[in-house]
Amino acid sequence: MLTLNWTTAGIGLAIAATIIVLVRKDHLHTRYSLWWLAAAGVVMLFGLFPRLSDWLARFFGVSYPPTLVLTLALAVLGLKSLFMDMDRSRHERDMRRLAQRLALFEAEHLARKNDSPKQ
Repeated sequence: MLTLNWTTAGIGLAIAATIIVLVRKDHLHTRYSLWWLAAAGVVMLFGLFPRLSDWLARFFGVSYPPTLVLTLALAVLGLKSLFMDMDRSRHERDMRRLAQRLALFEAEHLARKNDSPKQ
């Protein structure tokens, strides 16, 4: 059982190290890395202290502790997905506005070009 605890904690540590490397190489934005570092921390925490899930399950009145852990993991992933969709929607709105401004500037440039005297 001790080996499983250290293996799970090692997986959490490996996830955290991977996230840090991705941020340093500029493959992952710092804002997004915080979610993944928190997830790695939780994996390490449950790996080092496996009875924590038993205690949380008793606290919330859940009879089978893995159910609570999986339900919480699904809830966190759902929230992560929601925040990603909100961020993507904001970026799409900004891109649409930028395209509209560019079209206005191009139309204005064409109008000035056509109004200028020909030499």
